[in-house]
Amino acid sequence: MSEPRFPLYRRSVNGLNWYRIESDTEITEVQRVGSRYVVHRMKALIYPEKMRIMELIMMEDGGVEGCDANEFDEVLRAAGSRSGGAAGSGNPA
Repeated sequence: MSEPRFPLYRRSVNGLNWYRIESDTEITEVQRVGSRYVVHRMKALIYPEKMRIMELIMMEDGGVEGCDANEFDEVLRAAGSRSGGAAGSGNPA
């Protein structure tokens, strides 16, 4: 299999999460919680985090599908423009 060309874009099939995969260790997630959006930025440091990113890249679990940059950017803008939007991360990038 060839190396993926980053960034890659994914969304959950339930429409609550959007992902921009910057590399095999860095990701930005926009999560819809009710009417609010929360932005998470993560740099994977431990094995489970790295495996989660790999699962998103490969789209193996059936819970995610591809989307395009425009869709992700639109949701990211919505997250920044709403007063309920917040940024956070377990591991700062």
